Parts: sequence; C-alpha cells; structure tokens
Amino acid sequence: MYKGRAAFSLLLFLTVFLLPQLTKASAYWMEIHGSGKVKEQVKIQVCYGFIDELSERHRTTGPEFQRIKDFGFFILNAKGEKSKIQLQPKEDHWETTFTPDKEGTYRIFGINDQQPVLIRSKNQEDNVRPIDFMCGAYQVGAVFNNNLPLQQMDIILQEKNRIYTVFPYRNMKPAEKGTMIRIFNPENWEKNIPTDENHKVTFKATMPGLYVIRQDWQDKTKGTLQGIPYYTIRYRNNYCLWIN
Repeated sequence: MYKGRAAFSLLLFLTVFLLPQLTKASAYWMEIHGSGKVKEQVKIQVCYGFIDELSERHRTTGPEFQRIKDFGFFILNAKGEKSKIQLQPKEDHWETTFTPDKEGTYRIFGINDQQPVLIRSKNQEDNVRPIDFMCGAYQVGAVFNNNLPLQQMDIILQEKNRIYTVFPYRNMKPAEKGTMIRIFNPENWEKNIPTDENHKVTFKATMPGLYVIRQDWQDKTKGTLQGIPYYTIRYRNNYCLWIN
C-alpha cells in the first residue's frame, strides 16, 4: 500500500511540475520592424524563447540565447547585393539596424551550424545535431525581387490581399510534394499544411503580429561534432513574418 501511494505521489509530481516544462516549445525567431519607407531605419531583433502551455511566447536569456552569436546573418538588398550583418546583444534579444536606400525587397537570412549535439539518451544513436536557418523579408514600396532561394533551406513568400503563398526550398530546389509546413500565428496556434503538386502552401493572415513559418528536415547522415558522435542532423528553417 505504501509503495502504491509513493508511486502515485511521484506520478502526481511529474504531472504537475515537470510536464508543463516538457511541453514548452523552444526556438529562435526574428522580428523585423520599420515604417516600410525609403531612408527610414529598420530594426532587426533575434530572440530565443518558448511557447508556454497557454500559447504565450516568452523571451529567455539562458545559454541558447548566448548562442545567437553563432548565427551568420546576411542581408540581400534591393540592388541584389549581399552583405554580412553583425548583431549586438541587448537585454532579451540581439539587434542590428539598416536603412533602405531604394524601393524593393530586402531579404534577411542566417544559419547556425555550431550548436552542440543533442544527447537524448544513453544510446548514442539517438544523438541529434541541430542546424538552424532563419529568414525573413522587409518590403519597401511595391517593387518585388524575392523569387530565388539564397541558402540550403529557404522559404520565399508572396502576398496578395493578406493571402500568403509559401514556397519552401531544400538544397536550393523546391521542396517535394507533401513536405509538411508548420505555421504559427501571433496567438501561437499551429497549423500543419503539406505542400501541393506545385510545391507550395497558402494561408490567410487574420491578425497583426508575428507569424513563424517552419520547415523541418531529418537527415540520417552521421558524424562527430566537438568530439560527440551524432546519427541524425535536424535541419530547421524559420521564416519570420511580422505584420503591423
């Protein structure tokens, strides 16, 4: 009887105190803020945090936040010129700015392939190497020039009347039919949509705020990073769309 009560107490503890922690979804994201006008400063913020059990997004400043420095970020301006950008740490995000000098699409993208191997059990074959991509775009005026992939995993977005068409790429080629795209709206409700025969998905923006469009890919290539073996590479690309 005592053992039964002890087991029940342990189960209750795990359910009440640990389960909410385990259900938190942690990730990196990017916010791009500006007026949409030529010669007015644009602010880029990169954050790390989690979505809690009430679907609220929280920024955190732990070890993963510090690893934002390991991202290599770039901007492709409206002239088609690519340049590296440097972010500086702030209280709960990393930040940089740029000033658009002409109308067009300014694409911001980055990759972090320096994250440590995730050790998920005593079995080494469960070890996963995470590689994170991030991308977004900032539009000035009505001239669009954002129709080519720029990195190994990329997402190109087109918009008309608040209807967004998502074109995901993997290895610089359109993602195959059936590739699952996860879309988080500003309330962090998640929708999963497979790509169609034209390698795209569509969704409607129903409110202002941050939309995260995510593509994941599991690659069973094995290797060693910092002396730790891994047997899977988890590629993730988050396209971060901010709607005013």
